[in-house]
Amino acid sequence: MNDVTSPISLPFTKQEHATRLDAIKKEMHSVGIEVLLDSDPANIFYTTGYDAVSYYTPQTMIISIYRAEPILVIRSQDLLAAKVRTHLSEKSIIGWQDYMVDNEHSHPFELVMNILNEHNLSRLKVGIDVDAGMTTHFDTSFLIKRLKKPIAEVRRLINFVRIVKTDREIDYMKQAARITESAMRAGLDAMTAGVRESDVIANVYHAQIKGTSEYGGDYPANPPVMPTGRRSATPHLTWSDDPLMPNQNLTLELSGARYRYHSPLARTVYIGRTPPEDLADATKHASEGVQATLRSISPGMTLSEVHAVWEKVNIKHNLGKTSRLGYSVGCAFPPSWLERTASIRPEDTTPLVPNMTFHLIAGIWKNHWGAEVSETFRVTDRGAETLCDMSQELYIR
Repeated sequence: MNDVTSPISLPFTKQEHATRLDAIKKEMHSVGIEVLLDSDPANIFYTTGYDAVSYYTPQTMIISIYRAEPILVIRSQDLLAAKVRTHLSEKSIIGWQDYMVDNEHSHPFELVMNILNEHNLSRLKVGIDVDAGMTTHFDTSFLIKRLKKPIAEVRRLINFVRIVKTDREIDYMKQAARITESAMRAGLDAMTAGVRESDVIANVYHAQIKGTSEYGGDYPANPPVMPTGRRSATPHLTWSDDPLMPNQNLTLELSGARYRYHSPLARTVYIGRTPPEDLADATKHASEGVQATLRSISPGMTLSEVHAVWEKVNIKHNLGKTSRLGYSVGCAFPPSWLERTASIRPEDTTPLVPNMTFHLIAGIWKNHWGAEVSETFRVTDRGAETLCDMSQELYIR
């Protein structure tokens, strides 16, 4: 029997994690903090490689600009998971006792306070990410009150470090894209009048987890969304056990995942022979806008300038899209595959840099129907590279 503590192949090298940590420390220095507390599972994964499903209980990462490693503070029963899933030394992985789970009279972050004091970190300039995913107001308030000194409240510091990917991260997003394509085809192939929506999604999930013949899939941060008929007028509904009906439209948005990296994709479908003209036109024009936007992209262009290209098509065809056109994506944990940083919209002046990655979504939602065409793309020295390869047509089933 294999020893569970035996070395395993990890997605990223120790050197890559060290390079990421240096970039985080540089950003910490720029905002004037010496210690950062961050509980976002995607940021913990990005920095240390830790990816167990333990984020439903309090956990955090302590980064000091003076320490070679972060300190990972997690539930004691997950210590072994951190030892086999990270390059951290054992002294940098610390567990809180199980009696603290959902205990109204104690909190796991009591241990965090002890660690800060024992390592002489509490006397330094401490910052806490108050907008980290999976962190409650009670968690952050506990630390802020007990530190008994001014504490800097930062937002998404590591998220913005993550926005430019390494080539290895891009490789995983491309692998995720192959899984995305397989899952989308599985969903499309299952669609016909009379088939339950839940059966369509069962095929999608099977393809997402099975992956390809070369590599398996991970669980996605978002469930697939598939609003049908009049429900397609809103973008974020999942599915029901209703059968697909003749002369019904729907949108399907999903992503494959590979080592927590995602490449989302959305397409529009019509169950029947002849789709309504307005639905067909909206899908065609959405695709036109997506293609025009992608062709325009170049390094140095701001996201507001990207949005302006789309807006010309939006106005030309009176599509009426008012929501943002897209957002940065990469590694993610539930409940969302968003990186929660830059967005493609008029107000965002973030300049494009090679190896930034975005999910560009042309979603047109009217009173009684919706159409959606999306692509995940990578910024390159030459422009935009779409990661998935599937027609943007209106799919007829």
